[in-house]
Amino acid sequence: MTDDFFADFGETLHQAAKEFTAKTDSFFESQKMRNKISGEQRQIDQCLRDVGNIIYEKFVEGEPLHEEIAALCEEVTEHKMSIAKMRESMARKRGEKVCAACGAALPKDARFCLQCGAECEEETEEEVVEDPKPASEEKDDPFKEDKGSEETGEDIEE
Repeated sequence: MTDDFFADFGETLHQAAKEFTAKTDSFFESQKMRNKISGEQRQIDQCLRDVGNIIYEKFVEGEPLHEEIAALCEEVTEHKMSIAKMRESMARKRGEKVCAACGAALPKDARFCLQCGAECEEETEEEVVEDPKPASEEKDDPFKEDKGSEETGEDIEE
């Protein structure tokens, strides 16, 4: 009778182990499939971002777009300008400046951007002390007009 008990117990354990292995394999296969689906979804999302970037570049270049798309592109531009203003404000509070070409924060005495290599304009003491000006006031700034049309602050929009 003891032999039957241990034989039945052994068979039960063996069967439970087989079921556990099957369930584990099934779980891992499902997880692999979920990971593949997630990877495909990331590829789709990247393609959609690329399409959006292409359309936005066409908007920036002045190509005519459908009304709804143009409205969304204008909204993107407004958000980009808002981000640029916030980055500039944060940089000034830390005693830094922002690269007009790429938006990277730089030491206030940097002559070239550490990220993109663009030449940085010199800031006067007055500019560093004052709060950042809204974009509409920057175009009226006499310091900017003397430096030429390429430094009018329009790079921030791109």
